[in-house]
Amino acid sequence: MGRPRMHPTETMLDAARDLLLERGVSAATIEAVAESSGAPVGSIYHRFGSRDGLVARLWLRAVYRSQASFVSALEAEDPREAAMAAAMSIIEFCEGHPADAKLLVLFRREDLIRTVSDDALLEELEGLNRPVARAVGALARRLYGTRSRAALERTLLVVFDLPYGAARRHLISGTALPDGLRDDLRQALSAVIERPL
Repeated sequence: MGRPRMHPTETMLDAARDLLLERGVSAATIEAVAESSGAPVGSIYHRFGSRDGLVARLWLRAVYRSQASFVSALEAEDPREAAMAAAMSIIEFCEGHPADAKLLVLFRREDLIRTVSDDALLEELEGLNRPVARAVGALARRLYGTRSRAALERTLLVVFDLPYGAARRHLISGTALPDGLRDDLRQALSAVIERPL
């Protein structure tokens, strides 16, 4: 059995996220993360390989956190309830993990892919959305009886575009989501779900 890590990976990632969100990408240097987290510079390089690797791993952690409840919500037996629950899981993620949610708004996977040189990390980034794409495709079929382009676009509008669009401005400005947002969003989602293709 190996020795327990003295400097947890989560602590390093939290420090990097806070630096990045508070002072910008250029502030999240390995040295600054080391100072903020208390971890030695060498430990951070050993764990992440580079600053780009650290930022990519940080972003991936946020995606995995978001995807966990989203995919779970899609498993509801009734497809309309599944769509509604998946969309609302995004709002819950934004409220429960505002820093991670803001990180997802600020970075695109394609941008990170261009900066990463580690093959395993690159492969993880490239395959990241496959399970979600399969789950959304299955939901489109359950909702509309087909996985046509129109059905997929409608399903993505419901489970991704509308909830993230409703939260995005607040995430960027760092303000709380409005009290009535959930009810308004549910009404909008219902209207879109029920509209015939």
